[in-house]
Amino acid sequence: MRRRHDEPGLNMDFRLNAKNQDLIERAKALALDVLAPRADLYDREARFPRENFVDLAREGFTRLTLPEALGGRALYEDPVSYAMVFYELAKGCINTAMTLHMHSTITHFLTILGTEEQAARYAAAVREGKIFGSHASEEIASGQWKRKLSTQARRDGGGYRINGHKYFCSMAGEADYYVIWCQLEDEEDLTKSLCFLVAPAGAPGFRIDKEWNAYAMRGTASHSLIIENVEVPARDLVGKGGEAFRPDIVPKFGFGYAAIYLGAGGAALDWVVDYAKRRVLQPDNLPIAAHPPIQRLIGEMKIALEGALLMVQRAGWILATLGAEAAVPPINEAKYAAAEAAAMITERAIKVAGGAGLLLDNPLQRFHREARAGLVMPPNTERCLQVCAQSYLKQSPGPSIF
Repeated sequence: MRRRHDEPGLNMDFRLNAKNQDLIERAKALALDVLAPRADLYDREARFPRENFVDLAREGFTRLTLPEALGGRALYEDPVSYAMVFYELAKGCINTAMTLHMHSTITHFLTILGTEEQAARYAAAVREGKIFGSHASEEIASGQWKRKLSTQARRDGGGYRINGHKYFCSMAGEADYYVIWCQLEDEEDLTKSLCFLVAPAGAPGFRIDKEWNAYAMRGTASHSLIIENVEVPARDLVGKGGEAFRPDIVPKFGFGYAAIYLGAGGAALDWVVDYAKRRVLQPDNLPIAAHPPIQRLIGEMKIALEGALLMVQRAGWILATLGAEAAVPPINEAKYAAAEAAAMITERAIKVAGGAGLLLDNPLQRFHREARAGLVMPPNTERCLQVCAQSYLKQSPGPSIF
């Protein structure tokens, strides 16, 4: 039996793994030199960051979660470093970091759930620079795992035929392969029938239904996707029915989201501190950073950022040390803390910058919009609080209220 993370004798260690320190430093450099200069363009034109993916693939960043034997870095074995890599990338371009996280997480799933042959085949595609997108959202996302899905896969000869409709499909029309979460056959119990089927994006039957036209996360290409009689061979059914419910599957998406949305807050703080040091007001001829009210706001932002970052690192430590099931509540707590901190930081950063913070020529307004998206994207803040409360109520002494 695994021990709880708050039991005596377990000391958390947030020192970064030296093995992956180079990735964090490279992520910082890529964010500054490659991702940040293009971020406003992708946001303004609502364009997928294709050029960034080309550069990231060249640097090996699209292979981060592949097993080392298959040419990757097995970065999910070191969740704290995973979080720090994506936090740094998000400071450069949150759209790039988010879509890369989705690609990285789904390729991780394919290699841990797939057969040896499947893992080798999909890893070879990743090494060639191919992008994998995961399409899971349905029209009614709330409680979607407790009902029949609209996306169904039925046996057809030597393979499967898929029909359905997916919503908020990040990288729709941009990924090279779609990993489709669907219900297999007529089995209504999703814990037995939910499955992963992998299909090339160019297969007949995929069609963009409604284009993503949002005020934030505009470069993720999160269009709606219609799936009509898409044929998938049996060799591209990955894992067994219901394995999507494994605790080491879905929560890892939320873990990455926490680090990435916090990146918007980190980027906003970096930008506004630099601005406050350079912005000089007359007649005192002092930078606004010298004024106590500005210092107070910067202090609040710094403390909020550091606190949320510690929550993310704590969740990663628990994931690595105690396992995925124990990490589910801390991951939700980290996602809540990160989203709230990023939203608060970007709001205060605009106060510090004043009118300059509203200008489209400056990135603060983009950081603010991206951080606000973190409050509602899954797991949203209400869901995170619910998971946290339920876990705490079960652990705390005292009479049960259930």
